[in-house]
Amino acid sequence: MLLLKYFLASFAFQIGNAILCHQCEGWRGHKDGGHENSCWKYNNNCETNVFCVKITEPMTRDATYEPYRSECWHQNNLVVAPGNSTIVQNGCYTFFDQATPPKRWTYCFCNTTDYCNSGSAHLNLALISIFLFFMSYFLNVY
Repeated sequence: MLLLKYFLASFAFQIGNAILCHQCEGWRGHKDGGHENSCWKYNNNCETNVFCVKITEPMTRDATYEPYRSECWHQNNLVVAPGNSTIVQNGCYTFFDQATPPKRWTYCFCNTTDYCNSGSAHLNLALISIFLFFMSYFLNVY
């Protein structure tokens, strides 16, 4: 029984060391020949000690959908132009690239919970928390 408690404690500690991020591609809005989706490769993920990121790719003003990709970000800065970088924090950053005409990119960074670069982050964290609560209760009762 004591061994199981140590296992659960080490499992909870491992969750806190690094964060898991979605690693996928998708779009928001209406795309001809497709449906709204959250990711093409929904079950793929990556692990990082820095940030998860969701990158919104530029489209024309007339586009009815907005493609994005979600992935791990393994550094604490973002290069927004040659020789110009910014230190990243939780939040979104919008910048224009050097193309003609310039394209607008949006990078949204997070590192507060697993899978925070998608809408399902809170569900995964809640399920893990509930599981750990019931296992702790079960071990204390028996």
